[in-house]
Amino acid sequence: MRRAFSVSLLRSNPLLLSHSSGNSAVVALDNQYYYNSSSSSCCCAFTSTFHVYAISHFSTNPNPFKPNSTFPYSSNPTHANLQRLLLEKSKTGFDKLDDALAVFDEMLHMKPLLPVISFNQLLAALVKMKEHSVAVSLFKDMCVKGIPVDLFTFNTAINCFCHLNRVDYAFSLLAGTIKHGFVPNVVTYNTLIRGLISQDNPAEAQLLFTNLIRFKLIQPDVVTYTTVIDGLCKRGHISTAVTLFRYMEKKGCQPDTVTYSTLIDCLCKLRLVDQALGLLHEMTKKGITPNVITYNSLIQGLCDFNRWQDVNQLLSEMNTRNISPNVRTFNILVDAYGKEGMINDAEDVIEFMIQRGQHPDVVTYNALMDGYCLRGEVDKALAVLETTMKRRGIVPDTRSYTILINGYCKKLKVDRAVDLFQQLPREGLSPTIYTYNTILQGYFLTGRHVEARNFFKEKLMLNKALTLDNFTCSILLHGLCQNRFVVEALSFFDTMLSAGLIPNICIYNTLIDGLSKNGHLEKARSLFDNLPLKGLRPDVKTYTMMIQAYCHDGLLNDANELFLKMEANGCLPNDVTYNTLIRGFFHNKKYNEAGVLMDEMCARGFSADASTASALLDLLKSQEQNPALLALRKKFLT
Repeated sequence: MRRAFSVSLLRSNPLLLSHSSGNSAVVALDNQYYYNSSSSSCCCAFTSTFHVYAISHFSTNPNPFKPNSTFPYSSNPTHANLQRLLLEKSKTGFDKLDDALAVFDEMLHMKPLLPVISFNQLLAALVKMKEHSVAVSLFKDMCVKGIPVDLFTFNTAINCFCHLNRVDYAFSLLAGTIKHGFVPNVVTYNTLIRGLISQDNPAEAQLLFTNLIRFKLIQPDVVTYTTVIDGLCKRGHISTAVTLFRYMEKKGCQPDTVTYSTLIDCLCKLRLVDQALGLLHEMTKKGITPNVITYNSLIQGLCDFNRWQDVNQLLSEMNTRNISPNVRTFNILVDAYGKEGMINDAEDVIEFMIQRGQHPDVVTYNALMDGYCLRGEVDKALAVLETTMKRRGIVPDTRSYTILINGYCKKLKVDRAVDLFQQLPREGLSPTIYTYNTILQGYFLTGRHVEARNFFKEKLMLNKALTLDNFTCSILLHGLCQNRFVVEALSFFDTMLSAGLIPNICIYNTLIDGLSKNGHLEKARSLFDNLPLKGLRPDVKTYTMMIQAYCHDGLLNDANELFLKMEANGCLPNDVTYNTLIRGFFHNKKYNEAGVLMDEMCARGFSADASTASALLDLLKSQEQNPALLALRKKFLT
């Protein structure tokens, strides 16, 4: 009796296969592997979907890949030069692809045949050149021609498929590996795990790792653990990543610099900088040396909190450890100083990096231009692009122009922004969706709604190369509603839905706000009520908009009811919500209710904003003797 153990990893249903020694029997039928229940090991069914480079294309002759192969390995001295060349190129890659292909063709015709290591070195050279598809093609030719391969060859091909974003083919090739009598090793599975993570399938990578441990298929090494930790970090599962980190230590597998750097980077991105600094201290205490990547993550994290003193301390520590800052380090500092308006410090950093022999790149100057634009000094940013970058031979990219376009739009100089936009094709650059969004928003900001609508129809709707996102649609809906084109906004919203774009809560907030402010409260209410049917939950902004709309139309009971309902639904009101409803009570002469709500607001740590305070003062001027208002003045304005 045969029993299949299936663990689905991908759409193509490649399955984890465990392999053990002893009397276990793995039976292959129609490219599926089954566990023979009479043996002592268990394994999983593996379904092949190797569509292009199918397993059936491999040699079906008696296995030429085992040690008793009839292929003679070459020890001919005349081959020595070629073998030395292959050894060298396996580390650096060939200068030209044609050279690599010529060598492969020569190897095929050699008598006796070169050893398998030489073919492996050729494939390794192609990988160094990032010619992954060519490497796969040569691997196929080797298999079809019956040229010996080994586990390293299969691992190389699996790695190439992962780099080509075809992890499904990589798993299918895993079946071929076993079919030809090889036992996949830790490198094989590390490659597959990394491939899953690179294709944004960290959950499947974690499942594969779990089953590797469960079935004792391999002894995970530091690369295995670090790869899985990286996948967990990419999903934001830092606590699970740290747990696995401690588990690997417990199992006697010592983390290395890459492991620590992966965790430190994740902690910094989650704004847990002090915990990241704690890991830095731990690794150095254990004698594990941090590298520039480790410090870059920490410097970025500290810059996000403007902890300049700690940044300087880390830079000093790097100097003590003889770790040189790289371009990325300096770019982080330029960007951070620019965002804080400290443009002189940003320029000093660039000057210092040049003195240290580091060359500023386009990212460096983009950060500097962005800093100028944030200060409203867009002409100075333009001078960086037209003068400084040109002098240093640095070619601006699309982001360089988009920064300037955004800067001029914020300064309401849309015509200048459009000039730069039209310059992009002349520079051989293509605008991104963000570039288009910036121009669209600039038109609406300056009240040029006709040009905005034409720009959208002509440049965005007709551009098949662009995929409209929610942000684009939000800009258009907001601009239309703000200019009282509510019917057109609703029509566009319906077009969005028909085109398959799934609106997020921000889109609904924009439309609800526009409808309610343009006298279409019932339509806004209908959209709001139907949010759960769309799989969306109203956020605090959604609730506040509806409360404001109800208050504006004198529907205080509805406003108050919705206020109570939002907290029951797990959405806590913020200061804007409280102030909105309080002003609604003022407007409708519900002063006692306003007083109760103000007490609650203050108890939650919020205070009356300028609009609420102004409304109360205006009421006191017109109704000086109203007891409820006098009580409010005594409580909140003294």
